Amino acid sequence: MSAKNKIIMLLAAAGILLFAAVQGIVLPKQEWDRQAYEAAQQNPQTHDLQSIAKYQNKYMGNASNLSNLMHSLPLNEVRSTFELHPDTLTADIVYHADTADLNSEKLERSLIYNATAAFALIENLEQIRFKFEDRTYTAKRSELENWYGKKLPSLTDSPKIWQPVVQEPLANPDYVKKGISSLFTVLEV
Repeated sequence: MSAKNKIIMLLAAAGILLFAAVQGIVLPKQEWDRQAYEAAQQNPQTHDLQSIAKYQNKYMGNASNLSNLMHSLPLNEVRSTFELHPDTLTADIVYHADTADLNSEKLERSLIYNATAAFALIENLEQIRFKFEDRTYTAKRSELENWYGKKLPSLTDSPKIWQPVVQEPLANPDYVKKGISSLFTVLEV
């Protein structure tokens, strides 16, 4: 066998090995990382603030912006529609599900997190209603600002602020229960 043929065989073998490595190791790891990231986005405690920072807006009337924000937050796996009421600066997130069909701990954590994110990123939003088929949770900006003790847009200045102030306390079930009773008006339908 000539040297030229040996080089061709060696290059072909190297190409096959590289192809196998990419297909068998690199691509599956990338897919696993993507799935892990998406799963983390469903949990208010691990949600990535940077993934929603692009939805910061002065005005709640930008319907596509608010819709994209809500579809990037926990509970986005529950089918929902949106209604905006610009005269009262209110947004309704209408979920097509009963709260009884959802994990109550995740639901309550997500409601606190999602309301905080919405008020922090949409500057003139004053009220948000999370409407489920059996219950409506209403939150007001003023209540959340009292809860956190600061203007909500300041929370998004850095993950070093967002994580300890917004996300980490959600690990405490007593904090979440108190948050739901303090921050939301709950109406049974």
